[in-house]
Amino acid sequence: MAASTGLAAFLRNRALYLVCDVRCASSCSEGFSFELNKQCTYFPSTLQQARLKMNLLRTALRSNSTFSTLHKSHGFPLLLRVTPSSLFSTEAGQPSRDSISADSFLKTPPPGVVYGRLIGIRKQTLKTDIIHLLKDCKLTMDDVKVEYNRAFVPLAMMLQFHSSNGFDQAVRMLARQGRLYKLETADRAQWDIVTPYDGKTILMQGIPRNATYDDIGRLLSGCDYDQTSLNLLGRLGAATVRFRSRTEAMNAFITKNRTFCLNNQISILVLQ
Repeated sequence: MAASTGLAAFLRNRALYLVCDVRCASSCSEGFSFELNKQCTYFPSTLQQARLKMNLLRTALRSNSTFSTLHKSHGFPLLLRVTPSSLFSTEAGQPSRDSISADSFLKTPPPGVVYGRLIGIRKQTLKTDIIHLLKDCKLTMDDVKVEYNRAFVPLAMMLQFHSSNGFDQAVRMLARQGRLYKLETADRAQWDIVTPYDGKTILMQGIPRNATYDDIGRLLSGCDYDQTSLNLLGRLGAATVRFRSRTEAMNAFITKNRTFCLNNQISILVLQ
């Protein structure tokens, strides 16, 4: 009986000593493990309790470090931190990149130039005829070009509209008037490839193949034209020359049409 009472007292003292040792070694886990293994070699049950206390102590130390981290950040994650000024500010925030790209995608593109190719014109069709026909489209002389082939036969007219609405309106007007013209869509390359004569160039047909530049000069005597622009087209039996204005070109058409060059009658056509 006395032996069991002495053994219980000894175990109680050892437990108290282990608690004190745990408190002293709380700052160093390695030293704590060394002291625990050294002093509890012959007491398996006490060693198990001490290991349990060591695990509790490690958990406490980890929770303490987590609490200090939360305390530094005021206990809120970074995503939930907002300033009072951002909560109650009346200023509009800056839109994100996704919203900007979405707005630019949905935004209607600005009106641009649209080109069309009018088919069905005749040799006597003038620019002013088409401008008057499509008067609601508000075309000018610079918005119309005549497309010729190599023999200077008019094939079509290239039209330049200032918006897609103008092109659609021209299609409706042609359909409503029941004309034989057909308007097709074209691109900038088709527009640029057509040479603009602008009514300042005349085509003289019926020129003899043996005619020279001096013969053409005598034919155009009294007309003010650009001598460097004179071009003889021997295979076609024709020649072209450019004047400085539409008025001078029309004056040459009036005065020189149906005249003769080396006994050949000449017909003149004003290129548009």
